[in-house]
Amino acid sequence: MPNFKIFQDNPDQVRIKIYGGNNTAFNTDSSGNLSITSTGLAITAPANGLTVTAPSGGLSITPPTNGLAITSTGLAITAPANGLTVTAPSSGLSITPPTNGLAITSTGLAITAPANGLTVTAPSSGLSITPPTGGLLITSAGLAVQSTLATTDVSAVRPNFTNTAGSPDTTYNVLSLSEYTFGLVNSSLAANAQAVAKLQVSPDATSWVDNTSYVTLNVGDVTGLVSTVFLKYARVYYAAVNAASAVTLNIFFQGHS
Repeated sequence: MPNFKIFQDNPDQVRIKIYGGNNTAFNTDSSGNLSITSTGLAITAPANGLTVTAPSGGLSITPPTNGLAITSTGLAITAPANGLTVTAPSSGLSITPPTNGLAITSTGLAITAPANGLTVTAPSSGLSITPPTGGLLITSAGLAVQSTLATTDVSAVRPNFTNTAGSPDTTYNVLSLSEYTFGLVNSSLAANAQAVAKLQVSPDATSWVDNTSYVTLNVGDVTGLVSTVFLKYARVYYAAVNAASAVTLNIFFQGHS
């Protein structure tokens, strides 16, 4: 065809080319698939890091089965100048640790207490702290606690005992108490049901020493046993006077720090 020079000299011009808004042809790979390169789709974080704004319904991130790992090279979170601020919503902030516990390392999260210590403001409904099985230890260097005078008040009933040889009652650790007293009441029903009792103290809850002599309690009698020697442990030792007359003894342990 003599008048169609395009086929003879420039066959490339027969192809259909697609151009973008900047008059640059779209790029394809060797198979003809459309390619998007970093110069074609760029996400630029702001100067202070990556800002993610959650929608009004909240942002939900579901980790895979083996957990969600965030590395410093993948996502950097920069705390403000005074530390990391977490503002809980009006309904409260709930943090549920995984099965093996929640570990927060100093290099991962720093919590800086104010100048006078750590301030915890309880909500109007009150603040509940449940200590672990081994107890809760508060040191003065970490937290100063001021409270009103603590009191101890424990009572027990020892009904219908006839043992004239006697037996010890509950052992109490009195090391944290500045004062304590054992109160005894003979509440037996039989008119001749007498009981005797004495106070014992010990430094190790194994070796006991009598701190008072036996006190006799008739039916309805009330008495108090007060220690004159301060050792770590204290208990009441009691017995029936007559094995034929069952005794019921009420024992009270009361003290304050």
